[in-house]
Amino acid sequence: MGDTMTTQRNLAHLTWPEVARAVAEGATTVILPLGATEQHGPHLPLGTDTIRAEGLARRLAARLPGALVAPVLPIGCSDEHAGFPGLLSLDAATLAAVIVDCARRMVAWGVTRLVLLSAHGGNGQALALAAERLRHELPVLRVWAPEERLAPDEAVLAVATGAGITPQEFGLHAGEGETSEVLWLRPDLVRAEAAAAGYCGEMATILDTLRRLGLKAVTPNGVLGDPARALAARGDRYLDARAGALAKELLAW
Repeated sequence: MGDTMTTQRNLAHLTWPEVARAVAEGATTVILPLGATEQHGPHLPLGTDTIRAEGLARRLAARLPGALVAPVLPIGCSDEHAGFPGLLSLDAATLAAVIVDCARRMVAWGVTRLVLLSAHGGNGQALALAAERLRHELPVLRVWAPEERLAPDEAVLAVATGAGITPQEFGLHAGEGETSEVLWLRPDLVRAEAAAAGYCGEMATILDTLRRLGLKAVTPNGVLGDPARALAARGDRYLDARAGALAKELLAW
């Protein structure tokens, strides 16, 4: 289980001459994964979205010739999880500024395309702010920021539906979907004995409450969905489906 990535794609594992050589050979796309440090129910670690962002970035890079993967940013915009211990969060403007600062340095050593790959929906405003600033400040850099959706994309949903998993079980947060992915990527961090269903109604009906009052108002244990039927092998398939859909969109872009 788990994913690996060759040193040739992992920016943090390269030396500067190796980066220079990679760029000269056409590696001018960088994938910047963005995660979060926030509660994911009693059974998943606070770094769930960071783990998922790293795993997704590795799979996306494998589908994109000439793509390098930057170190994941592990703190995002997560104030909707206020009230649960362990929360670390940034204001949207702060996270956007970090992204812009990193992008400036990337351009200086030859990057021409930047993929902002977030595994946390709360980062959406920061991504939009960063992309807008970069369009004005660094017009030589093309920026693609596929926002993490509030519902699984069609490719992922097809995998879940084919396995008999309902959208309510799959969930929006720490349900069957995210739990299956972490079971594949970091099974040692999943507290399976503590897994319990949270809110399992129609997700669309609670979105306004979530935005105004946070998760605590609708799910005391922090879960949106039901992790009971999570499987590592299905998490592998979810990640593949999402990476494949993203690669298709990115190559068309």
